[in-house]
Formats: sequence, structure tokens, C-alpha cells
Amino acid sequence: MIGPNPPATASVVSSGLPARAPDSWRRLVLISLALGAAILLAYGNSFSAGLTLDNKVLLAQDPRIREWSLHNLGLIFRQNYWWPYAMSDLYRPLTTLSYLANYALLGNADRVAGYHAINLLLHWANAGLVFLILRRLTGRTPLAVLAAALFAVHPVNVESVTNIVGRADLLVALFLLAGGWCYLRAAARDGRAKLPWLAGAGGAIGLGVLAKENAVMIVAFVVLYDALWRWPLLPGPTWRERLPVAVREFVLRGWIVFLPAVGLFVGLRLWLLHNSPVYSQLFVDNPIAHAGPWQGFMTAIKVIGQYLGLLVLPARLSCDYSYNQIPLFGEAAHWWEGLSAWLSLAVVAGFLVAGGRVWRRQPVFTFGVLFFFLMLLPTSNLFVPIGSIMAERFLYLPSIGFGLVAALALQPMGAALAARCHVEERWRSWAALALPVLLVLALALRTQVRNADWHDDLSLWKSAVAASPDSFKTHKGYSNALWDAGRDEPAIDAAIARAEIGLAVLDARPLTAERRDNTLFHDLGLYYRTKGEFLDRRGQPGEARRFYQKAVDILVRAREVDRWVDEAARQALRRRGRREAELPDFGNYRIYWELGLTYVRLGQWSEAEAAGRYLQRLLPGEVTGYLLVSAALFGLGHPDQATVQTLAALVLQPTAAEAWLNLQRCYDAMGLKPSPIARQGSAYLLDDAIPSVRGQLVEACVTLVRNCEAARRPEEAKAMRDIAVQRYHVPAAVFDATALR
Repeated sequence: MIGPNPPATASVVSSGLPARAPDSWRRLVLISLALGAAILLAYGNSFSAGLTLDNKVLLAQDPRIREWSLHNLGLIFRQNYWWPYAMSDLYRPLTTLSYLANYALLGNADRVAGYHAINLLLHWANAGLVFLILRRLTGRTPLAVLAAALFAVHPVNVESVTNIVGRADLLVALFLLAGGWCYLRAAARDGRAKLPWLAGAGGAIGLGVLAKENAVMIVAFVVLYDALWRWPLLPGPTWRERLPVAVREFVLRGWIVFLPAVGLFVGLRLWLLHNSPVYSQLFVDNPIAHAGPWQGFMTAIKVIGQYLGLLVLPARLSCDYSYNQIPLFGEAAHWWEGLSAWLSLAVVAGFLVAGGRVWRRQPVFTFGVLFFFLMLLPTSNLFVPIGSIMAERFLYLPSIGFGLVAALALQPMGAALAARCHVEERWRSWAALALPVLLVLALALRTQVRNADWHDDLSLWKSAVAASPDSFKTHKGYSNALWDAGRDEPAIDAAIARAEIGLAVLDARPLTAERRDNTLFHDLGLYYRTKGEFLDRRGQPGEARRFYQKAVDILVRAREVDRWVDEAARQALRRRGRREAELPDFGNYRIYWELGLTYVRLGQWSEAEAAGRYLQRLLPGEVTGYLLVSAALFGLGHPDQATVQTLAALVLQPTAAEAWLNLQRCYDAMGLKPSPIARQGSAYLLDDAIPSVRGQLVEACVTLVRNCEAARRPEEAKAMRDIAVQRYHVPAAVFDATALR
């Protein structure tokens, strides 16, 4: 019995949970199947959703998931989540391991249905755990079923379920809920009987940390449970008398099992922080990261209000809320933006106050409210800015708390509606279900509609532009999708028009270097150059040159931002103790590749060479930089130097047809007869027995090794040197005698 002074002999070991009539296994199985049916109703049309957004990188471009091997397993556990595409401060090896299981073990490869099936199974498991946990906390099976059903079908969770790489959210929820369930079972046992359950709880969270960082929020779950249900049962009239017992019963006999997982989390964060070049969160992704304390706090509160609005009325959903969809508090052009922040603060405070006032009488309500806010805390930007100002995937775990509070409200509302409609007493309990069931069905249908948005990039970004018209990134994404869908001149015209709307968002107010974005600048540069090429082919060189110049102008803006970002990343690593000799350049190679190509179109050879040289510094093992420098040197009238660069490209990629054609052009310009290039079927062969050719090949190999060393990539330099010595018979002494730094 819950009260201020329960008997000391029973209260310390009690779980504090209300008594309930046991449910038969058959009933539990039927409830589980019903939840599965609801999920299938809501997500049955998700199996054809393609590889959009981050899926294009994390699934389509990650070489680690192509084959089950010790080498790939080692890379998964040694490298960051976004390797090799980008440097990142995220480490989620279990999530990447699940992609490997899909791709290689299950043989799904690039067929998306298998990935969606795993996501739905994980979501079903999570809904089942939500039901079991809430049934145990409340002792009310119908309430737990309704809350779990709301969680299962709510459309805000589409970004975690239909979006394949939302699997990180699904996995961390699975481990957190499993750990919470084990903790509840442990609390109901004494002595050694609780040890297996505590071990299960600690192990689940240890795995959860390797799936996604917020698994450590299990601490919030167990603290809530112990504070709301077990603390009132402790002996003693005052908190001072109860505290020592709480430390012994809760901390030393419970929470301590999570210490290894928390230690793992802290250790991984410190390791990533030391090695990651991420200097700060990007302003255009999360303006709160660059706001003052009060401004950032009020903006974050406004976002929480918008989250609550989406949960109550999920009419307009978007995959992106970047700058300037959610203006910073005090910087909005419209007065209602400021008012919405104050209203959000009032709503949040109201829920917290209400939860605090009824925690003894209605611990279930308080648990739902606090679970929502605490699970949202890591991504709320209230204390630590993260990489995004707002994202619907952040609601996956918090929506459990919302579902519980909503279920608490819906049950009496349904009963009141049945009574108001004068339903006969014998049918009233069934009639009371009408409102909750209709709401679940409505949410499931909205989820079906939202799934259709995720079918491909075009449908996704079209919906995002409609829901978030003030985000520059939605227009950027839509322009990319328009171009990819057509690849013809009408498509490039549509892409330019859409990207220029995004540019207008960025240029609406002056932004300093640390607040600007370069990705949209790059995309527009690509579109302008491509439009120029279409015009060139139509015999309109004057118009083509105008678009080439527009491309250069916008790409120069991208380069300015990129140089600032590069220096900021290097300074961040210096502050973390990294030596200068270890610091590579962190530029965006796409900018310099596009800039170099455009300079070639304009015949500005020196500028093209400079872009290509920096591209080599960024990616010494890629052919693109060498082909670009080769074209520039040839244009400058140095075919002999261009030959060395082309040979370097062929050492990297011997089958590159473009490089062979460029090489032949260089030899023709040099007057080298007969040509050292021969054809054998579809393959090209080079006669490197010719002294001049041999000398250029050696110089090309030395150039490659030198570039790898300059890029602070000693392993690549060693691998390149081994290739030169073993495959091309370059004397090792050549490298020893050459200054490679």
C-alpha cells in the first residue's frame, strides 16, 4: 500500500507497482498480434520506399557492409558511423553491423524490402515492450494496449521506421526498453534472484550505447520508476531518513549495473572528440548552436512546442527543418514566432507543474510527462547543441510518454462520450472504445500517406518543401531530386529555379562565414556549369560563358566558406592536443572538382590547375585531381608535365579510358613517335621501356607518394609505394632519396 510511512519490513524490497490480475499467455499473444496488425496496417506500404537522404551513403556507399569478413568487422568497430564518406563524431557499430547483416548475411544487397522488413520487426518488438512495461507500471491492460498502439502507428515515427537508417532509433529503443523491462523484473525480486535481471539490464544498455548514444537515457527511466513507485515505500517520515536506504536499495543494488555502459559512453565520446575534426555544429543545420543562452533556450522551447503540436496534429510533416524554417527567438520577422515561444514555455511548464503536483496520486501521468521530456532532453538543444534544430526521428522514444498521457485522456473521454450518447450500460464499455479506436485508425491512415512521401527523393523533397518552405535545405534537396529525375535541359532549368529559391533564403540576411553553407553553393555551381554545357552544344557560346561565370562566382563563395571550415576544424583538433604534423586538410573536394571543371570550360588554366592541386591534397588516392591538373597543364602548353599527371591517374585506375585518351593526346603533342600506347582488345598497354616514358612513370609514382604524405596519410603513402615498387618496378631508392614531406 502506497503511503508516507509504510512498514519497513516490506517496503524496501517491494516493486511498488499496483496489483493486477494476471493475463493469460494466450491473451498476451493476441495483444501482440493485434499490435503487429496495426503496424502492418500503418506501414504496409513502406516496403517500396527507396534509398533517400542518408540511406544513399550509409547503405549504398559503405564498403564495410558488402561482405561478412573479419576485415569489415574490424572497420565497423574501428571507424566512425559515416566512414569512409565523411569524418563524424558518431560511433554506432551495432547499427552498421545490422546493415551488414541485411546486405551480406540475408542477401538483400540493394533490394530495400528486406531492410524495411527488419525495421518493421524491430518496431513491432518495441511496441510489444512498451505494452509490457506500461502494463506492469499501471496494472491496466487496456490502458497499456492503447498507449502502445498510439506509439505503434503515430506518423511522426515514420522517419525512424520507413527511413531505413532510422534503424539506429529502433535499435536504441529496443535495448533501452529491454533494459527497462529487466530492471522492473529485478525490482520485484530479492537477493540473488534479481541478479540475472540486473545483468540483463546492464548488458542491454551496453549494447544500446553501441547502437546510438542516447541509450544512456536508461538512467532517466530507472530514476523515474524508483522515484515515483518505490521512493514512497521507503521507511522514514523525512527524505533525510529515506536517502541512505535509497542509496543502498536503488543505487548499490540497482543503478550500479549501468555504470559500465555509462563509462563506455563517456569513453567513446572522449575518443571521438579527440579524433573528430567537427569543430562545432553548423549554423544552417542548427542555428541554436550559435545563439546566446537565453535566445537558444527560448528557441529550443519553441521547438518542443512544435514537437507537441506534431504529436497532437501530425498534418504537416517534413524531413528537414534547417535554416530558416525555425527562426531564432527574437530574430523572426513575424510577431507570432515570439508568441509561439512563450506559449510553448507555458505549455511545457504547465505539464511539468501538473506532473509534479499529482505524482503521489497519479504516478502514471507523471511518468508519462517526465518520460517524454527526459527522453527528448538529449536532442532538445536545451543544454548541449546537436547537429539539427529539429527532426521528427527525435520523437521516437519521447512519443511513448506522449502515448501514455494521451491514453490516460482518451479512456475517460471515450467513456464520457458513450454516456453522453445514451449507450446502454451493457454496451457502454465497448462504446467507450470507439473514440480511441477511431483515433488509432486515423493515425494509421496518416502514416500510410506519410510513407508515400518517402517513396523516392522527388516525392520526399516535394512534401518537405510544402511543409518547410522557409528551409533552404528543402529547396536544395528538391533541386537535387529534380535534376536526378531528368538529367536533361528542362530538368536543369527546374533545378536551377528551385536552388535559387534556397539561395534567396540564405541571402535574405547577411551571414558571417561561420554561419554560411557551402553545399547549396556547390550544387548551384554544378547546375550553372551543366546549363552552360547544354548551351555550348546548342551553339550558343556567349550564353554558355555567362552561365560558366555564374558557376565560378557561386563556387568561389563555396570555397570561402570551405576554407573557414577547414581552419576551424584544424584549430579544434589543435585545442584537443593533436600535433600539427598530424592535421590533414578537411576541405570539401566536390567544390574544387566543380570549380576546376568550370575553369577548364572558361579556359582559365592556372585557376583550374590550382583547384586540381588542392583536390590532390584532399584526396591523393583519387584520379579526379590528377585528370584536372593534367587538363590544366596541357592547356597551359606543358604536355610533358600533363603526361606525368595522367600517368599518376592511370597508376590509381589503370582502366580509366579518359586517362588513356588524355595520355595519347599528350604524346601526340610531344611528337613522340611511334606512340608508346597499344591496344589489345578493349585494353590499353603502355610500353614503359622507352626511357622518357619510364622516367615519367617513375615521376608519377613519386608524385602520388608525395601527395599521400602531404595529406597526412602515411598508410596510403606506404601502400602507394608498395604498388610502385612491386607492380611498376620503381626502385625503392627513388623514394628514399626524394623529399616526401
